[in-house]
Amino acid sequence: MKLDEVRSGSVYVDTNVLYMYLRADPDHLPVIRAFLRQVVRGEIHAFVSILALDELFYRLLLSQVRETTKRDPLNFLRQNAGQAIADHSATIEMAIRRLVGLPHFILVGVEATDLDRMLDNIKTFLLLPRDALHVAIMQRLGLTAIASDDTDFDRVQGLERHWIINPPSQ
Repeated sequence: MKLDEVRSGSVYVDTNVLYMYLRADPDHLPVIRAFLRQVVRGEIHAFVSILALDELFYRLLLSQVRETTKRDPLNFLRQNAGQAIADHSATIEMAIRRLVGLPHFILVGVEATDLDRMLDNIKTFLLLPRDALHVAIMQRLGLTAIASDDTDFDRVQGLERHWIINPPSQ
């Protein structure tokens, strides 16, 4: 189901949705804004893992480095991580703090018990470790809906992916 068709319930939110929102993807921003308005009104409860926010911070840092230096951000970070963090962390932190301050935006952590499920999910659904850990967190919380453009989640039986750009493959 497309993200703009979701009307209520609990939804685990993947990094790419938050990234598209904060990077102001003009083609898809209206859909994400409408989704977040539903979250603020309490029609949807958005569950976001600290793991997703870690990834979000890193991806935002890479994009800021790419834009400001016009260099390969990974190579730049290897040589100038301190400078990049000093230059960009305050802006990124403020954006993330605004997100997590939204009503009905529920932060969830990773627990030691998620490890066994993560390892099972890697084998069962042929997922990369980060995605398998997201699924493990969802399983622990009893969530079956995810807002994500990552088609790898389509391999997870019992999971409904709400997408923006990438529909499920048939």
